[in-house]
Amino acid sequence: MSSTLLYLAIVAVWAVVLVPMWLRRDNDGFSRILHKRPEPIDELDLDEPDLEDPAVEEDDSSPYDEPAPVPPPPPPPVRRRSGRAAVIARRRRRTFGLTLLLIAAIAVTATARAPWWTALPAAVLLACHLALLRVAAGMDAARRRAEARARARAAAARHARRTAPPAHHAEVIDLPAGREVFDQHADERRAVGD
Repeated sequence: MSSTLLYLAIVAVWAVVLVPMWLRRDNDGFSRILHKRPEPIDELDLDEPDLEDPAVEEDDSSPYDEPAPVPPPPPPPVRRRSGRAAVIARRRRRTFGLTLLLIAAIAVTATARAPWWTALPAAVLLACHLALLRVAAGMDAARRRAEARARARAAAARHARRTAPPAHHAEVIDLPAGREVFDQHADERRAVGD
C-alpha cells in the first residue's frame, strides 16, 4: 500500500513539471498552425474567356455574376509574454503544484493510509524549490541594481555631454610679427614673388 502511494507521489511530482510543458508546447504549436495557414491557390480555369483579349466579345449575361467571396478576417495577433513574465509564471505554477502535493501527502498521512515518511519527498521538494526561489530572487535583485546603476551612469553621461562647453577643435597658430603674410582676402592682390 505504501509503495503504491510512493509511486503515486512520484507520478504527481512529474505531472507538476511535465503537464505545463506539454500545454505550453501545444499552445505554441496551435498558434504556429493558425498563423501559417496556406493561402488558397487560385486555379486557372481554361474555359474562361480572356477579358483583356479584344477579339473576345463581352457578354452582359455572364455566368460569373456572383459576388466574390469575402476572405476571412485575419486571426487576432498572439500576444507573447516577455521572458521575465514567463519565468515568473512558471515559478508560481511550480510553487502552487508542490504546495498542493505536500498538502495531499499530509492529508494521506493524517488519515493513516500511509506512513509518515511518505510526506517527506513532497516536503523536501518544496523546501528545495523555495531555497532555489530565494537564490533566484537575490540574483534578480542584483541584476535590477546593476541595471539601475547602468541607467544612472548613462543618464549622467548624457547630462555631462549636454552641459559640457563645446571643445575647441581648431589649432591657433601664433604668427611672427615682423613677417608679411599673404592674405588671400586683401584688397591688393599680388602675384607670387612680387
